[in-house]
Amino acid sequence: MSETLGAKKEVTATIKIDWLLYDIMNETFLRGRTIQNKENHKEVASMFASEDEENREKILRSIKKGFAEVKTELAEYLDEDGTSTDNSHYDGSDDLSLKLQMPSNFNEAATTGVGEAIHDYLKNTAIAEWYM
Repeated sequence: MSETLGAKKEVTATIKIDWLLYDIMNETFLRGRTIQNKENHKEVASMFASEDEENREKILRSIKKGFAEVKTELAEYLDEDGTSTDNSHYDGSDDLSLKLQMPSNFNEAATTGVGEAIHDYLKNTAIAEWYM
């Protein structure tokens, strides 16, 4: 079956929130562990992102903000109606998904890289805000 000239390729990137939260918590744990000594247990413990309610709320707010930034950067390819928004709480019960319309010459082998880049951006943004 031949593609029509200029046809777009649909690419869906789904970020599994459980894996994203795991990576954020694991990264903060590993960073804290590397600087731990006999005198700084309390300081190191406060570096760890955890599932505690107040910690989770902060992390999820950072993820929501980072996801909005990703959408802004990918707006040219985004296949959704972006005419409304709100500042509601993101509770992490749903995975994050982007439906993109890529150019016909998009190399489908890069699809995994798109998802990984989004995951890493969200992880790094949340960690940066956590340490702020």
